[in-house]
Amino acid sequence: MKALISPAQNNFVVQVEPDDQTFEIGLPLFWEDCPDNIIAYQYQYIDGQYVAYIPPAPTAEENKQTATQLLQATDWTTIADVGNPQLSNPYLANQAEFIAYRNAVRQYAVYPQAGNIDWPTIPVENWVKV
Repeated sequence: MKALISPAQNNFVVQVEPDDQTFEIGLPLFWEDCPDNIIAYQYQYIDGQYVAYIPPAPTAEENKQTATQLLQATDWTTIADVGNPQLSNPYLANQAEFIAYRNAVRQYAVYPQAGNIDWPTIPVENWVKV
């Protein structure tokens, strides 16, 4: 196997091909032999060795932005009539699940923290026709 290395992109492996399927490239790109387990954009070629790339943990501000986006994407679930079968047909039968989800996400919007977060899973919409 051959890895295509891009010095302009912090020596990331940008493509992996079998030995017989490499193609001409221009500088500063270059090909290097690599093990079969190398995956593009998950490894860097540093000092002649392949090193797995571990992205930096998100900052508190980045996590706050993510939480805000997740809340905005589910704002519609808080409309009063969407979960009321007397006012909406069909209605969102699992509105309570969305409220619980939003409460869990809101904690990170109000009290942001740095690091990797195990974000709650968004519920699947359950529409019921009256």
